[in-house]
Amino acid sequence: MSEAKLFEIFRNSLNFEVSEYLVEELTELQKDIINDATFILKDNIVGELKSFGGSVKKNEEKFKEFMKQAETELEKEKYKEIKKKLKDYLKKLSELIIKTCVAIIPVKEMPWVDVVFQTIPRIIYDDKVQLLDSSIAYYGEIKCFIGRTTIYGKIKDQEPLFAPFTGNLDLKGYKLDATNKEPKSHLFPYVSAIIDSLDSAITKNQLAKYHEEFESHGDPICDFLNESDIVNSMKNVITALDSGRIQSDIAVCSIAVPLPSDKKSLVLITDENQEDSRYGNCFEAILKLSASYCQVPSQSQQPPTQGAPVSAPTGGGIRTPGGQELKSWTAEELASEAQKRLATQPNLPTWKEEDLTKFAEERGSGIPEGMEVWKEEDLQDLAEKRRRGGLNIPEWQPDQDMGECASCGYGLRPGWAKCPVCDTPVGEKASGDVKEEPKEASEDVKEEPKESSEDPQDKVSEQEVDSKEETDS
Repeated sequence: MSEAKLFEIFRNSLNFEVSEYLVEELTELQKDIINDATFILKDNIVGELKSFGGSVKKNEEKFKEFMKQAETELEKEKYKEIKKKLKDYLKKLSELIIKTCVAIIPVKEMPWVDVVFQTIPRIIYDDKVQLLDSSIAYYGEIKCFIGRTTIYGKIKDQEPLFAPFTGNLDLKGYKLDATNKEPKSHLFPYVSAIIDSLDSAITKNQLAKYHEEFESHGDPICDFLNESDIVNSMKNVITALDSGRIQSDIAVCSIAVPLPSDKKSLVLITDENQEDSRYGNCFEAILKLSASYCQVPSQSQQPPTQGAPVSAPTGGGIRTPGGQELKSWTAEELASEAQKRLATQPNLPTWKEEDLTKFAEERGSGIPEGMEVWKEEDLQDLAEKRRRGGLNIPEWQPDQDMGECASCGYGLRPGWAKCPVCDTPVGEKASGDVKEEPKEASEDVKEEPKESSEDPQDKVSEQEVDSKEETDS
């Protein structure tokens, strides 16, 4: 596993949330940052700013407990190779907390009741652990329900564009409390989860998909924004692709999330420029973008009256990037439809548990119902009949007193002198077993006259023939 992947696993295991260390007492550095962030809109500020800054001293016990848990996690064997770098990460957490500050700015003559400014310091791993503290964000809730989540970003060597987001944002398990009446823009953990989701592969893929598959055209909201002058202001915003913070070819720096329960939308823009101009460029972009969302024509979707805020409205129509409206149903509507269908079902046979058990046993035997079954004895009888050619002929068994011819195997009865088939004398070995030795003719022996071809031994005396006939009778 790569070191970058191990670093990400370790960081996610800690579940560190910087918002837990925000206090109202600011350091001098935090005051300077907030002054720079609010200077551009000071003429439109009404009321008192609510400012918060990160502090380790105010939450010292909580931070010590967190570090103790982190040290325990660090001792695991899988982090052995990058243990030193992970210790550097833990050391930089206190600096990250100090460089985090938030300001809730009440304004007049603006698309929002108040706009929120926030610094976004990040600890990244790129061969070594680094703290990047130049990123900032402006966000606020507009009194306009846009109907669907919309993102803005840049693709390498392509023109920046707005794109629709289908599905749910990757908020790493964070869930909104529907009973909380506080503005969603004031829930810092929720906003932090949205900011982190901009770097998610899911979010980037949505931008690439709209550009490649739909040729950056088809969604009414995005078509309106891509053809408006807002794109010129958005181009001044520095993304993670421009700053070099990420190695990917896609970066998303802005998002608009509908809030159905509040009938509003949360608009957010991040800027990673290291120059002081980032405050002016980022605020100008969010001001014009928020106004543009309020001017989007033909917003046919209406927010539901109930339900927790999600990335897209439920229980109403849904539009594809091509503008086609699809019907959707709530869980209650689906349950109602299911009951209606059950009521119209025909009368079907039912079975008791005993019947089902019986069927299961029959099916488990592996023998189909009605198939003929043979026993082992039946199979042996059938095999014997087939061996006899299908004829029921009893097998011949020789008598115990009978012998067999040594030459042809014919049964010999007692008293026979030779085999009636091959004329082999009884008791003589087979002709194949007897070897005759060649006889050498002697000069002294005179050649005897030739006899008849019949062997004298083959001649059966009249007495032997009579005896044979009596035996056969």
